[in-house]
Amino acid sequence: MSKKKSFWEKYALKQLEIQDQTSLEDELYILSERELNDLKKIRIRTYIKAGIAGVLGVVFLYLPYHFFGELLFPKRLITLPYVEMDIELEVEFLIYSLILVIIEIYYLTYINIHAVSAIAKACGCPNNSDPYLEENVNALVNVGLEKTQKELKQLGINPYNGLSKIAVWIFQMIVKLKAAVSGFLWKLIVKKLLGRYALRMLVDLLGAPLYAAWNIYASRKVMNEARVRVMAPPLINKFTTLLHNKYKDNNEFKSILYDAMQAISTTKRSFHYNHFLLASSLFNKFNIEIVEKPKLNSKFLKEIDELSPEIQKSVSKLILFGIIIDGGLTNIEKRSIHRLRKEGVLYYSMEEIKQWSENFFEGKGLDDFFEA
Repeated sequence: MSKKKSFWEKYALKQLEIQDQTSLEDELYILSERELNDLKKIRIRTYIKAGIAGVLGVVFLYLPYHFFGELLFPKRLITLPYVEMDIELEVEFLIYSLILVIIEIYYLTYINIHAVSAIAKACGCPNNSDPYLEENVNALVNVGLEKTQKELKQLGINPYNGLSKIAVWIFQMIVKLKAAVSGFLWKLIVKKLLGRYALRMLVDLLGAPLYAAWNIYASRKVMNEARVRVMAPPLINKFTTLLHNKYKDNNEFKSILYDAMQAISTTKRSFHYNHFLLASSLFNKFNIEIVEKPKLNSKFLKEIDELSPEIQKSVSKLILFGIIIDGGLTNIEKRSIHRLRKEGVLYYSMEEIKQWSENFFEGKGLDDFFEA
């Protein structure tokens, strides 16, 4: 049975307009000047809204707190159960803070959904010629809601492969706590600059630009993700078709596809929907059986030089394509690229890789990459 959709999922679905197009191959990943201008306007509008939300969140939180103090937010002694220890808490302030956080999250979700739908429409997506229309629509909905899609697990691929559960937990917590930690450090810096007698209200309010910046950063990630999810599917279909036409009868190439997709996923260290599309397309075209827990070769990258020269180059290209289509090069991916180049897995220079990645994101296509 299909899972019942939440209010926000239903709302996001309503915002996505199905475009009446007949060409899926060319128009989605090639952006015209008009489309680029539209995307720029969408980005600016969303940044302004997200930034204002961050500033107002801080202002509405701290102005009543400092102006009305214990009149609105009295301090109460709360006895902790079991340890029988009393602590002083501002219960009303905590509840008020939670309400403001919920309101801000809802508003940011609202503007992200509209940003995603506007980006999709500007790029002519979703359109009724897409054979995977339902899947790609749901993917765009999940981008707007900032939901992690773990479909890769269904294919037996795990981007956290090789990391212990503790390491994965620490990695994810660092990502989630960046805003809170930076806010704490910012206050320390402000107090140091203004001196120990600085007004607490001033210190608190000076955190507004920081939270505005984090909101803008989060919206930027959402918009970038929407953009690459719109442009990637036709490129994935084109690339996997080229590989299939070349290696459909080559068992050596087919035998390494699972290990290659695991290597691609590991460079990102996070679940990415485009990697799922790439793996699904390859496995479908080459009739590879999906295995929940495949036997992966942990030494695959080190043993690539044992493959035939032609297969080596194609595997290198496949890994690089997987890195490109998730949108931009993260620091983790850059380190992975340097390591892969050092090990002789990638045959292309960092300058070429950066250029192809930029071309993909800017909607210039990847013809140069396919021909390389």
